[in-house]
Amino acid sequence: MLEKKATQVRQAEIVQAALGVIGRLGASGLTIHETALAAGMCEANIYRHFRNKQEVVKAVVEFIGSQVTSRAAQLAGSSGKPLDKLEKVILAHAEMIAKNPGIPRLLFSDGGIATGGKIAQIMVSRIESFQSTLTGLLEAAVAEGAVREGIGTRETAITIMGMIQFCVLRWIGNQAEGKLTDEVALLWGNFRKLLERCER
Repeated sequence: MLEKKATQVRQAEIVQAALGVIGRLGASGLTIHETALAAGMCEANIYRHFRNKQEVVKAVVEFIGSQVTSRAAQLAGSSGKPLDKLEKVILAHAEMIAKNPGIPRLLFSDGGIATGGKIAQIMVSRIESFQSTLTGLLEAAVAEGAVREGIGTRETAITIMGMIQFCVLRWIGNQAEGKLTDEVALLWGNFRKLLERCER
């Protein structure tokens, strides 16, 4: 018999289990049955918290979004130079994805961002929030005189996100083999050299 837990705790366990299923089987492999198996509970317990698979997916998307934006905001608000904080945000993002391959598999799936609807709106909103955090750090770096003149902060933030996305897509294409964080770190290190103002 399952230990009685608070609703929020149980829902969080179901969301983590669903994310694990997506990581193993892809978004199309996510079912209430597989989620129940991964969570170590019966299907009836899943239905006590979520009416259907769509509600589980929505909860997973909201969980991912809150994790991404809250971690980025926390690091952006810490002490240090803007470019160093930007690096921490980028690498923390890559590390989170590396630990949860279900994130990109859901994002780029048929049920993900390209389909429109409520789930896509949540994804887009969180992506824009993440982009805003990157842009803010780049603006701080510009104000500090740490980057080259004429750098567009919004465009640079989007370029960085595209760089991460490319690494993630290739990593997922290789069945999540290899060190995603190492690849992202290499590309960011090279990109940072292009960004930084040359000392005369």
